[in-house]
Amino acid sequence: MTTAAPAPTPPTVTVRAAGQRPRGLGLAELVTQRELLVTLVERQARLRVKRTFFGIVWPVVSPMFLLALYLFVFGSVFDVKIDDYGVYLLVGLLPWTFLVQSVHDSLQSISFEPDLVRRAPFPLHLLPIARVVVMAVPFLGLLVASILYLGLVHSRGIVWSTLPLIVVPVASLLLLVTSISMLLALLDVFNRDLRYVLNNLLTVWFFLVPIVYHRKMVNGPVRTITTADPMRWIIDQFRTILYDGHVTSFVAPLVTLAVCSALFVVSLVVFRRLAVGLAKEV
Repeated sequence: MTTAAPAPTPPTVTVRAAGQRPRGLGLAELVTQRELLVTLVERQARLRVKRTFFGIVWPVVSPMFLLALYLFVFGSVFDVKIDDYGVYLLVGLLPWTFLVQSVHDSLQSISFEPDLVRRAPFPLHLLPIARVVVMAVPFLGLLVASILYLGLVHSRGIVWSTLPLIVVPVASLLLLVTSISMLLALLDVFNRDLRYVLNNLLTVWFFLVPIVYHRKMVNGPVRTITTADPMRWIIDQFRTILYDGHVTSFVAPLVTLAVCSALFVVSLVVFRRLAVGLAKEV
């Protein structure tokens, strides 16, 4: 009697649902998924410029519009006593407008993609990161153009030997903005109230950070509280290099970079822990 051979055991396929938390901190996954990130960036860039003209030029026009407005209000009406106030204001507005534009653009990056989130399992934190990358392109272009402009018109001039140090606060800014964008995009999935109050919160934050005024103009508890604001550190470092034209210490930029790097890692861990089963909430 011939015994039939046992049927082969089908291979086990593990399917990870969208939003399920994978192992690890996610930094290695972020590197290995670079092709997916590039695809999402290209997709978001196409969507941003599709059937609109302002989607292309507004990230560049917006800082210039605010510069003209605040220069009139605080430079002419209130007559803020700061040398080269236009340059002082420009250097502070560049990183701030990038933060505001990126946060606004990333806030609903997950909520507005329910089909993509439910259909394709992938690291969902790449959605807000892709939005930040897209917004970083006009920011970096405007930063380069501003540096060339300041090199021609700034009365103190730009010290070109210290200019390469601008890479450190730029990296800190990108890490900080990405961290905030990831957390707010995740929060927006569970609670849509943030959409209604975000503008007010950013306005309060704007006037707490010394952008339109000098930090020495503020005393008391407000100055103490804002001293711990990483965005204030970053703007101060932008001004140290582009406005003052000298760097007195390398410690502050490196500490800021370390803090922003830690915030990015913590935000990534929090996102991955809370994103379990996120596809059901979108």
